[in-house]
Amino acid sequence: MNLFKLSGLVSLLFGTLSCFILLKPQFLLFSLIAAIIGFTFSTINVYLNTKFEITKSAFSIGYIGMILSSFPVIFLMVLITRG
Repeated sequence: MNLFKLSGLVSLLFGTLSCFILLKPQFLLFSLIAAIIGFTFSTINVYLNTKFEITKSAFSIGYIGMILSSFPVIFLMVLITRG
C-alpha cells in the first residue's frame, strides 16, 4: 500500500475516532489529540494528491478526514464562546 492510500485511510480512521470520542465531552483532550493526528495525515494526503495529481475525482479522501478532524475544534470553539 502506498503512502497516498495509507495517509487517506489513517486520516479517516483518526477523524472518525475523534468524532466518536467527542460523544463523551469529558474526553475532549483525547478527541483533540486524535483530531491533530487525523488532520496531519489528511494534510499529507491532500499534499500528495495535489503534487502528483493522483485522484481525478472532485475531491480526495483526505478532505473527508480533514472535515471529520475539524469537529472537535469546532466543538471546543462553541464551548468557549458559550462559556
